[in-house]
Amino acid sequence: MEIIKSYKDLCEEIEIWKERLKTYEIQLKAIVKLAKLDGPSDITAIDYSKPYVDGTRQIGFEEALEMLHKIESHIYLHKEAIANMEKSKKKIEEEIKKLEGLDKKVVYMRDIEGKTLKEIADELGYSEIYIKKISARNKRVY
Repeated sequence: MEIIKSYKDLCEEIEIWKERLKTYEIQLKAIVKLAKLDGPSDITAIDYSKPYVDGTRQIGFEEALEMLHKIESHIYLHKEAIANMEKSKKKIEEEIKKLEGLDKKVVYMRDIEGKTLKEIADELGYSEIYIKKISARNKRVY
């Protein structure tokens, strides 16, 4: 995983990982269906030694198990990564809640909104040097 540069980047990264997780879950369902592991619908038996059943595509049992194992590993890793990123996100939010006044505004605008110190100074009506001092005393929490 790449280094997260801001809270905003972290939130975007979480969403990307969630989308990947959805994709793996869809693949898992497709493999179960192609391998007919959810049971037969209109046939009485499944021959796992043959790749085709009544003209429909079927994945062999051993191949399906291998594919399922790989996808389940990806799903597990993605869930763990998302959980870790969510913990980091919550930690950042808790640290920002501890701040008050101008310190909180500067940190919020810098870390959450991703604004530059110049943009923050212009928006809040302070000099850039003053905003730099405030920003320096409130180090990034990640």
